[in-house]
Amino acid sequence: MASIDRCVSSSTTAIKTIAIVIMFVSVLPAIAGTFLEDDAAQERTPTPEPAWCDIPVEKLELPTLKIHNNLPKNFIDFHWLTALEEAGITPAPEAEPEVLLRRLHYVLTGLPPTPEEVQAFLNSEVSGRWERQVDQLLASEQFGVHWARHWLDLVRWAETDGYERDRPKPNAWKYRDWVVDAFNADMPYDRFLTEQLAGDEIDEESLSSHIATGFLHLGIRDDESADPNQAIYNDFDSMLDTTCRSMLGISMGCARCHDHKGDPIPIRDYYRMLSFFEGLKPYDDNAGNAISTDHFTRWLPADLGTSNFDAEITSWKTRRSGDLKEVENLVNEIKARWGEDAASSVDPSLLSGLVLKLDFDTPDIPRVDVKGEIKFENGRDNTPALKLTGRSHLSIPRPVENDFTISFWFKTDRKGSGNGDDRRWFLGTGLVDGELNGVLNDYGISLLGSRVAAGTGNPETFVSGPKGMVDNLWHHVCFTRNQTTGQIALWIDGTKHLPEDERFAQGSTQPLTAPDRLLIGRLLKGGASYNGLLDDLCFWDRTLTDAEIESLHQGRGLLPEFVEVVKKHLGTPESLRMKSAVNRIFQDNKPTRELVYILSAQEVSRAPVSHVRERGNFSSPGEIVTPGFPEFLGGEEAAIIAPEDGETSGRRLALAKWLTDPRNPRTARVFVNRLWQHIFGSPIVGTPNDFGVFGLPPSHPELLDAMALELVENNWSMKHMIRQLVTSMAFRISGEFDSVAAQIDPVNKLYWRFPSRRLSAEEIRDSVLAVSGNLSLELTGPSVHPPMPKEILATASRPNDAWNKNPDDPLARRRSIYIEVKRSLLHPLLLTFDLADTDTSCPVRFNTVQPTQALTLLNSEFSQVQATRFAERLNKECSDLRSKVQRGLELATQKSVSESTIDRHFNFLLELRKKYDLDETKLLSVFCLTILNLNEFVFID
Repeated sequence: MASIDRCVSSSTTAIKTIAIVIMFVSVLPAIAGTFLEDDAAQERTPTPEPAWCDIPVEKLELPTLKIHNNLPKNFIDFHWLTALEEAGITPAPEAEPEVLLRRLHYVLTGLPPTPEEVQAFLNSEVSGRWERQVDQLLASEQFGVHWARHWLDLVRWAETDGYERDRPKPNAWKYRDWVVDAFNADMPYDRFLTEQLAGDEIDEESLSSHIATGFLHLGIRDDESADPNQAIYNDFDSMLDTTCRSMLGISMGCARCHDHKGDPIPIRDYYRMLSFFEGLKPYDDNAGNAISTDHFTRWLPADLGTSNFDAEITSWKTRRSGDLKEVENLVNEIKARWGEDAASSVDPSLLSGLVLKLDFDTPDIPRVDVKGEIKFENGRDNTPALKLTGRSHLSIPRPVENDFTISFWFKTDRKGSGNGDDRRWFLGTGLVDGELNGVLNDYGISLLGSRVAAGTGNPETFVSGPKGMVDNLWHHVCFTRNQTTGQIALWIDGTKHLPEDERFAQGSTQPLTAPDRLLIGRLLKGGASYNGLLDDLCFWDRTLTDAEIESLHQGRGLLPEFVEVVKKHLGTPESLRMKSAVNRIFQDNKPTRELVYILSAQEVSRAPVSHVRERGNFSSPGEIVTPGFPEFLGGEEAAIIAPEDGETSGRRLALAKWLTDPRNPRTARVFVNRLWQHIFGSPIVGTPNDFGVFGLPPSHPELLDAMALELVENNWSMKHMIRQLVTSMAFRISGEFDSVAAQIDPVNKLYWRFPSRRLSAEEIRDSVLAVSGNLSLELTGPSVHPPMPKEILATASRPNDAWNKNPDDPLARRRSIYIEVKRSLLHPLLLTFDLADTDTSCPVRFNTVQPTQALTLLNSEFSQVQATRFAERLNKECSDLRSKVQRGLELATQKSVSESTIDRHFNFLLELRKKYDLDETKLLSVFCLTILNLNEFVFID
């Protein structure tokens, strides 16, 4: 059944209750009818006449105005004024410049103009100044920050899964940043939608397009469901329903269990559309409450789609092949002249597959990040070795992930973590480690008590050597992994060890790509650090043979041995050639790429067969269906072309192409309706997520179609369309009341005056920080955690771990869009002022009026602190109390303040100081707190 198309703050339980009652009453006839129908009658026949929103958009001639033909600034005004003239209404006059500028700043950036910006605008040349101001704000980075928030409301933006555990969605903030960047870059709207649905399937894929598919994974997820398969289908339903509501204005989810009760959508069409998403890897994979994170996250190169990395690898392989050939020729020459035994002390095969060698002979270590203090001491061969102190470690990009061999020497007298009886490698102190929390494709080597242990993940495999390795002597370690078989082995001082427990002997055959970097001398973030020496750390991208590992343990294949053998048998010139070739092999490491961990779409190897699920029950499969589009929108089968790499099915790309086809009558209409809503305060179609039978008809249908056509004809440019709207005369009218107009159109449906509105939750917080001089405009990066009241934290299941508590963190002063959205612990100030519901698509935020809003803005710690900082700002910028009063009022109201208003506030402060004996900073704090609660601050006219 259809849901009420609105978003209500979770703090207003009473309103939610009323909404449920209204919804229930509205569908009672439909429910009753269902029980009276027989099975045959339940088959819905599509409506013969298409709804207004499903008729193709056609170009319209500009209407002729009879009265207000001197007012239009662009095509928008012609259609808007025509409706007013037909109703016999005269629009309100143009607003004052200061009012308009404040309105424009909030609409485009969500921030107030400074007094200096107001004055500069008023002093600028009148001709063209409005258009110049519009272009300046559209070019501001803060434009994207503000408009991204509108989109995030629609896609149920949150960074956790909800439910009891409320698990974090790994690096979900990258999707938020992608949306900000997309608006700032004026990404064409059709591309904007395509990348979110199928950024991993497009030909020109990039890291950015993969991040965009995080959209699919923003919904709530139950990790303790009694029926995991049903929970997975709930997740697919969230993807489909959010897509259809936000992009098409269709309440598709209402047809999940039965034919739609209003729109001509049979249950079969729902499952045809759902099949576009069924190829995605499930978030749970029947793993109980251990969510399969690797099904919706991945490591991807930062330069994906933008670099010539393949050419770099080819060039490196050519250089490496030449150097290996040089070594081989010299060794063969020795054997030819002096016999096989003459070259027995060197093993050139050890140079093949060597991708990284860290000999630690110099403090300048390539490709390494150093954490803490490191030292160098005399090593086992009288060359320097790395000394780690127990408070330091190194970090390197992951050099290997398939077949590999890792070799190094170590020396210590300090035991590692663990007692060595529990052989699980990730319980020790890291030596060379890529361990990550969870069942993931990772690997590592650790010092476990007094023994060395190693292993791989997913499934976990463990192998360990003997105890007694902390005797302050040098020991050689070599760890190998065969990807084809999943077998691992550990050599300690030339002796091979295999897993003793058969349950943990067979490892993953997948690439071990979970760790982006390896830690040298430390296990996991926050784990114990190694205290001792390390030397000659080498990585091969192949599994060395037993003979090669023995050669490595005996020291054959290293530079001094090569050089001495050649010099002895062939002479100095040849030995220099050998030294040069081997040095190049040691120093010319295989190129690596910076990898980025993202929330991203991934598909199973073969898309499953799709069924209608009777009454929405996963366990009741019915008719087989294939991907296709709703009958009332054409009903075609999807033209699916699977990508050649075979990693995806191509289904979602087919959906995106259909959805963004200019002939699709809904997509552009739905979007321009939202643009009008966010600029003028209310949408043309009053139910922005539902253009169907249960939705409201448009107040200006011709205007809506004209805007839709304008959007498509201008390359789906979002900024172009927004510019048209804010440069129109419609945007510039005042909120002046007219009794005649109010009698004809009491709810301002035809938009005869500009509707006043309260600032949104984010705008209120950001504006308080802005006027206090405490706002950080820094873009991008992980979410921040402003101070949270301890009473709120006490409601969390784990109060001490629920929120990052650092009240002095300067990043906590960033704009509100960067605050972590944790479903079980929403920021109280934002929640109080009607933050969007995070569980479902929220098309409209309805402003509530409740006592906690006044209490929050007047009494909360945030308001008190910012009022004090506001006062400190006034003290710095002004010399006397009266000028501080004037400056404070101008900052808070963003307009010129009359002398009488200044006098009234000034005299009030004098009385307050006299009565309570307050110092000037405290006095100003009270004043600042007061003006932050003015209607002129909280409302836009």
